[in-house]
Amino acid sequence: MKKIMMVLNQVQAGMGSDENNMLAPTAKKGAIGPGSTLEPKFNENGATVAVTFVCGDKYFVENESEVTKKMIGLAKKMGIDAVLCGPAFHYPNAGEMFARAALICNKYGVPALATMSVENEATEKYKDQVSILKMPKKGGIGLNDSFNNMAKYTAELAKNKTIEKNAIDFF
Repeated sequence: MKKIMMVLNQVQAGMGSDENNMLAPTAKKGAIGPGSTLEPKFNENGATVAVTFVCGDKYFVENESEVTKKMIGLAKKMGIDAVLCGPAFHYPNAGEMFARAALICNKYGVPALATMSVENEATEKYKDQVSILKMPKKGGIGLNDSFNNMAKYTAELAKNKTIEKNAIDFF
C-alpha cells in the first residue's frame, strides 16, 4: 500500500471555523474529515491515508516557513508517497493554503496535488504552477466523482506515474 498524507485546514479537519484559523500545525494518524470518506477509495487504488496534517489556514499563510519544515519533515519521516491537499471546495482561504502546500511538497520532492472548485480564487492564481483537480463548489452533484478522482490521481502520483492533465479532471 502506498502512503498518502492529506493536508487539511481547520474547517475540513472538523477543528473549528474561521475563529480557529490560527490553529498551529498538528498531525493525526490515519484519515480524518473527508479522508474518512476517501479511505475506501484510496484502498481500491492501492493506497492508504497514513497521516493527516492539519493547520489553520491563516496560520499557514503567516508562518509558511515553520509550517513547511513541519509538513515536509513529517512527510519524509513517515515515508509518504504522495500528498492530497484538500478538498477546498469554493473556500478561498482553504484554496490558497492547499495550492501553496502542494507547491511546497512538490518543491521538496514529495508529489502533491490540490483540489478545489473553479470558483475558488486560488484556482486561477495557481493552475499553471501546480496540479489542481476539479471538484464542485459544494457537495452534491459531481462530489462522488471528485472523491473517486482524488483517490485515483493521488494514488497514481504515489506510484510515480505521470498524471496527464486532461480537460475533464484538471484545470
